[in-house]
Amino acid sequence: MHSKARLLEDEFSERGKIPGVRYLQSFLLFLCLFAAYLLRVSISVAIVAMTPDKNSTDFLLETHYHIPVFNWTQHAKSLILSAFFWGYLIMNLPAAMIGRRYNNQMLLAMSMMLTVALSLATPSLVVAFNWPVLVLIRFLQGLTQAFTMPMIHGISAKWAPPNERGRLVGFVLGGLQFGTVVTLVGSGILASTRSGWPSIYYFSGAFGIFWVILWLLLGSESPDTHRLITQSEKNYIKSSLTQTVSEKKNLITPWKEIFTSMPVWAVTISHAGHNCGFWLLLSEMPTFISAVLKFDIKSDGFVSALPYLAMWLCQFPVTYFADYMNKKNVTSLTFSRKFWNTLGMSGGALGLVVLGYMGENANAAICMYVFVVAIGCCTNVGFNINHLDLAPNYAGILMGFTNAVAALGGVMAPTVCGFIVHDQTSVDEWRIVFTLGAVILFFSSIFYIIFGSAEVQPWNEPKNESVGVRSFMQMKTDYGSSAGYTSSPSSFVKVTSKYTMFVRQ
Repeated sequence: MHSKARLLEDEFSERGKIPGVRYLQSFLLFLCLFAAYLLRVSISVAIVAMTPDKNSTDFLLETHYHIPVFNWTQHAKSLILSAFFWGYLIMNLPAAMIGRRYNNQMLLAMSMMLTVALSLATPSLVVAFNWPVLVLIRFLQGLTQAFTMPMIHGISAKWAPPNERGRLVGFVLGGLQFGTVVTLVGSGILASTRSGWPSIYYFSGAFGIFWVILWLLLGSESPDTHRLITQSEKNYIKSSLTQTVSEKKNLITPWKEIFTSMPVWAVTISHAGHNCGFWLLLSEMPTFISAVLKFDIKSDGFVSALPYLAMWLCQFPVTYFADYMNKKNVTSLTFSRKFWNTLGMSGGALGLVVLGYMGENANAAICMYVFVVAIGCCTNVGFNINHLDLAPNYAGILMGFTNAVAALGGVMAPTVCGFIVHDQTSVDEWRIVFTLGAVILFFSSIFYIIFGSAEVQPWNEPKNESVGVRSFMQMKTDYGSSAGYTSSPSSFVKVTSKYTMFVRQ
């Protein structure tokens, strides 16, 4: 089968004069994450513009242009920043389960449109009802965006051949960093214009609408349903996935095996630890840069974006080099995942500790901030892609599960920061926050080294067809003899109905 896939790959490479449709799908999913992060991350800069210090340059500029400003406490701002992740936490696993039954392409489009609608309504609602309504809006956006990663992983499992997985899925995940860069820079610029912070919500909403239109025109859930794909590319993709991805529908989810799998828990712990560190920096660093390093909001956006630009640029050589080393059998897939994951998380932990001792030395702090975030790109070929290795048939479910647990990191980061940092200009209080983030990252990295794996798990293989036939025949016998059922049509319908409900669980 491997040689057949290789033959088809070579044939397609020789014939193809333009990149395959699988690259178009990766680009569209990249734009999806880009749009999602425009909508998700903008609050980190917007909240600084919405609550400027009195008599600051930003405050005077906004009042001059009659832009509404608010006097919210640090506790209220922490609630706003964490509310998204409560919705995200609640809905991730249900979203993944819904994705097992319905078209992932349409679910992705619908979730984006709901997020966009909430973003466009934000300025008017916040002016009318103050910060509690923003907490509610962010919570609802967490619910809607919970569909994003499970759907993307479910779609990627059907589009990305194993020997291209690092590049294709790594590129898709790069949308997170690129979206963060554009959001942090663009939000700072938009907030300093005459339109002020409301324009941040309008711009991100407009791009979300643009992506939905593009996705419905050019996207597809799988190679089988895409109208532009060539037969040779379709054959290549499907042949490369034959041994790991089943075409059967309504597979029984092996919940017990998933919840008792240590490789799955290794991914989950790493995902949660990484999220805690990532969102600590993403949600709180604009405040740190503004309050401690004394940058104005426009400079704040540029400085906050630098690390994510470095992260996005670094992920290209990292993902290509990792794929190359795997393809040449220099590294095993399991070693590769563990090596890059350790580099990204333990390196970030070390950088966070150092960052806490930079004090008010702006240049040194910014350089270390860039390092901590940029080295995190290594996790894109570590835990972040590991779901597809362990169980391609259940990649969406695994992402839903790990993402739900990892959302706790997004909830904890701003919440704990709000309890620790009472004086935003206190370097000592920020040092405690950074050190705590480093400990979590390091522990998560060690756990992954011990229990992580990239081997396809035995429970990835669907068993519902053979087991299902035997179960149905056994049910028919059991119900027919002991439960008083006969071979009449009505009895047959009852048995069939019960069995159908069983299979679809």
